[in-house]
Amino acid sequence: MTSPFLIRTITYLAMFGAMLFFEWLAPHARSEQKKSYRVAFHLGMSIGNSIVVYLLMTWPIFASLSFTRNHLFGVRHVLGLYGGWEILATVIAFDFWDYWMHWANHRVGFLWRFHQAHHSDMEIDVTTAARFHLGELILSSIFKCLMILAWGPSLRGLVAFDLCLNFASQFHHSNLGIPLKIQDVLEKVIVTPRMHRCHHSLHRDCFNTNFTAILNVWDRVFRSYHWARSAPELVPIGLYKIRGPETMQLKSLLLTPLKKG
Repeated sequence: MTSPFLIRTITYLAMFGAMLFFEWLAPHARSEQKKSYRVAFHLGMSIGNSIVVYLLMTWPIFASLSFTRNHLFGVRHVLGLYGGWEILATVIAFDFWDYWMHWANHRVGFLWRFHQAHHSDMEIDVTTAARFHLGELILSSIFKCLMILAWGPSLRGLVAFDLCLNFASQFHHSNLGIPLKIQDVLEKVIVTPRMHRCHHSLHRDCFNTNFTAILNVWDRVFRSYHWARSAPELVPIGLYKIRGPETMQLKSLLLTPLKKG
């Protein structure tokens, strides 16, 4: 099998480029910041983070996968899931895990200190999907190892989830001007840009809602879903206290866990 890291990198950059093009072609909102700087800042941060996470967390993740494979350990082995059914079940199971991981990032103070670096962005577009604090990515990878041990996915299943998550994240963070009637239909199944823009909004009805990444069902089942009925609900974007030019400065972003947003 081709290197999972290489597959993720190529597909990520391809989707990133496609979303940038469509955002330029049909944007939802006008950008107040220089687009080229947003691309360079967030993509550069993502590349640096990816290298560090790859060096620190590749062995623990593969060790967890090897353990569950060699000992037939994990829920999916108990259920006897293999082949295509296992890949599908793994994507769904890890999307369920990701929902609760995201929920915890908002509800647990220590985790929120890192996650607020993502939410401090005062605009939202495909580049925001690359904006994460290194500390959050490392913590998430540690919890991911625990999920691997609990579920016991195949490597193909885990790669399939990672690809789906990357595609979904770049799509629902995008600044695409998709007609709301179309988004209403899509939102019955997946997360749309309107739905996730609401998640990043400071409007009282939107804040701390819409945590899911791929399948909308988790927000609906656990009653954290909010349908943004009007445009005023989708602004402003970001945090109350962490605002201004500092949100697009690397040193300030790295120190975000020390701040209260």
